[in-house]
Amino acid sequence: MDSESDICYDSDSKTDANGEEGCFCWDSEFFSNPSKLENDDDYPYSVLSTAEVVDMMLELIKEVNNVVQIPPTITRILLSHFNWDAEKLYDRYYDGDPDSLFKAAHVVNPLIADSRSKLKSTNKSNEFCEICYRKIPFSLMTSLACGHRYCTECWRIYITTKIIEQGEVQSIPCFAVGCDILVDDQTIMNLLDDPKVKLKYQHLITNNFIVCNRHLHHCPQPGCSYVIKVQHVDARPVICACGHCFW
Repeated sequence: MDSESDICYDSDSKTDANGEEGCFCWDSEFFSNPSKLENDDDYPYSVLSTAEVVDMMLELIKEVNNVVQIPPTITRILLSHFNWDAEKLYDRYYDGDPDSLFKAAHVVNPLIADSRSKLKSTNKSNEFCEICYRKIPFSLMTSLACGHRYCTECWRIYITTKIIEQGEVQSIPCFAVGCDILVDDQTIMNLLDDPKVKLKYQHLITNNFIVCNRHLHHCPQPGCSYVIKVQHVDARPVICACGHCFW
């Protein structure tokens, strides 16, 4: 798993289902795209589609990444760790002890440990997977930044189970017993080959972004996917594009 900044956090780009380009791309075409702005001088708010919320999230990731200059996939994990509060992330990142920050967020410090994700000896034709106890071709093995390496099939089953059956996306740890390093977004998107699982993963990440943002609120109407964005945190009535009114 390369931790270089070749991940494409672009809502207009496509994610290669086979992960051949090594690029984690959020595709907003997965989501509906209409939006509506409510002109209320006393309490301005807007009604956003899921695609527009994804764009907001990607913009924040890019903004923070331009400051901290680390791989975007790690930036997303750090933002999630701080409940998407960029200011809190900046305060910790520049407090003089970045190692403690990365440790608390359960990621390997990308500034000093990039080489840990690369297996030094590449002259093997096969490797032994300690999960399924099979000899696997070298090209079909996947490792994380922590260095733990297992076959791609075992990783895929593990990640899919975490997403579909357990609904986990914020804290999917390494397969290795006792290792708390999180599986990064690029690795997850490269491993997954089922578009439905990828979509579920993207929805869960986006939902976490909404829940952590005080200015964003899901419309409570059953079956409605719109999100209300308010400019001021106040208990005032709003009307969704679906016609539902709520506080």
